[in-house]
This record gives sequence, structure tokens and C-alpha cells, in this order.
Amino acid sequence: MSAAIRIYVVTFRRPILLRRALKSLIAQTFRDWVAEVVNDDPADTQPSAIIAEFHDPRIQLSTSTVKRGGTGNFNYAFRSVQEPFASILEDDNWWEPSFLERMQAELLAHSNVSFACANECIWEETAQGVWSNTSQTIWPASDSVRLAPRSIEAALQRPLLCNSALLFRTQKSEAWQTPASIPIDVTEHFRERVVPHPLLLLHQPLVNYGKTLSSHRQKGNAIWGQYSVLIIGSVFTNLAPHLHTELAQQTLKRVRGLSKWEITAFLSAGLFIPEARALWRMATKREKIRHVFTLARHPVLSAALSRARQDHAAAWAFLKQGDFANYAKNLTALQA
Repeated sequence: MSAAIRIYVVTFRRPILLRRALKSLIAQTFRDWVAEVVNDDPADTQPSAIIAEFHDPRIQLSTSTVKRGGTGNFNYAFRSVQEPFASILEDDNWWEPSFLERMQAELLAHSNVSFACANECIWEETAQGVWSNTSQTIWPASDSVRLAPRSIEAALQRPLLCNSALLFRTQKSEAWQTPASIPIDVTEHFRERVVPHPLLLLHQPLVNYGKTLSSHRQKGNAIWGQYSVLIIGSVFTNLAPHLHTELAQQTLKRVRGLSKWEITAFLSAGLFIPEARALWRMATKREKIRHVFTLARHPVLSAALSRARQDHAAAWAFLKQGDFANYAKNLTALQA
């Protein structure tokens, strides 16, 4: 079955959430789509049974039911298909009825753009299994649409891409896959480095992002710390050395006052990535002393951070090539 949009519904042992996600898909005002449910547990037969409940021929179980892991499933969505557009819907998220219609209309109106990303409303799961609307959104909510060009500063901040809030053109999507070895936490950071810009951002909250009590993500541990060091350090590695000091000053000014984890990540990159040493030089004496004590109290973490490039060589190589790397290498001055 051919359609305008192919949807990849990614699920792993969450039948209740899968039903909610599929209900939001069937409720879409845009009807010309096909959906492939990507089940990451080949032994779990519930997704097949749930699909049958809806009696909708547009929704099919992926015929290649294998365990790829989160990163592998996202890469599977970035492959050559006959549909001109594609999107990803994770089982813990759900869409507003106008999501596909609005997103496709905006991409059709912006023929030079390959990626559109919608705003998300954040929901939290309670201990009783009830979902609570936090009334918070990823970006300030409005009806505005903006183009986000590539920039050095943006590469050092939270990625703009959100996996379940995307609609993208599929013509060159195979080129936007990430290393299979990276954790799911950083797939958006890595993919944003290679996808074409500008990105089209819709500030209307068209996606509901569910923060579950249990998660496979790894924030806060040594692995997340290592990848943070690589993501930050690679920006400086790709940038001309004469711009390092100015960028370090701007960056530290921005992250001061944020979470302790933020400043720790940037100072660690300055210590363990030689090309990012300007971050360490521009830190205050107080910041350096506190950071050294932090590392001394956590020797396992400190050792892991120092090995980041060696432990994740494929990821490090990926971050030093592609569209962002070429953009950074050709930059002669930082944007005002």
C-alpha cells in the first residue's frame, strides 16, 4: 500500500501505551498514511494482537521483527521508501489530530526544507499509572513557524529535533542514520549534525510527550557523561582555533547558573578534549577548583570521561564529519 506518509510506530513491551499511540494516529485528520509498527521484542505477540483490534489495513506489523534497540529502530525509520514523507511515533507519545495535516502542509509550503519539528506538551506518569499534564512545553507555545539555520551555538545546546515530533522528506533519508553503537539518549544530538538545515519549527504543541516512570535512557551516568564530552568537544574540534576563545567565553556565560551537570559537562570537555581546552582556560578559578574536587570524589566517572574518545571511536569519527563539520570548518567568524 502506497501513501503520502509512512509512519514508524516504535514499541517495546508497553501495550497500554501502544494503544494510546495508535488511537492518536487513527484520529489524524490527514488520512493518506501507512503505519509500520516496529516491535523491538520479537517474543512479544501483544503488538500484533493490538493492531488487529483496530481493523485498520493502513496499520501493519513490521515484517522484519528483530531486536534492534532504540537507536537501531530510529535508523530503520531513516531508509529508502516509496512514500515522500515519513514520521516516527514512539509508543509513549501521542499526537494531536492535526499533527500530520499541519506538518505536511508546512513542508509543502517550504520546498527547500527537509525536516519539520513540532512543539511538544509534556505529560508525566504518576505512581498510580495516571498521566498528568504539566502544562509545560518544549518551546514557548504559539502559532508561529520559524526556520532554524545551522549554527555553532545551537550545536552546544539541546537538540531541536525530537524523534516523535518530526515529519521529514525521505528522498535522502539513508544519509541521516547515526552510528548504531550510540545510546538512544543522544540520537537526536547526532542526527541533527548530519541532516540538512534550516529546520522548520512549529511552536504549536501538536505532540504529547510522555515522561514515563521507567525509561531505557541513561542520563546521569558515565555513558551519558562521555557522550556529552564528545558532543561538546567535537564542536571545538571542527571549528577554526582562532574562534575557540570567543566561543568558550560565550558558552560558559550561558551555562553558568544552569544545572551543576551542565557546567560539569562543559568543563570536562575542556579538560579531556584538547581542542576544547579554551573552555577550561576561560573558567574561573572557583569553577576549576570545584570541578577538580567533583572529579576527585567520582574517580570512576573521571576515568570514563578521560577515555571518551577511545571508548566511542565510531561516534567520535561521526561527529567530525558531515554537514555540521563542514559548516564549522568553513566558518570564519561566530554569529553575532
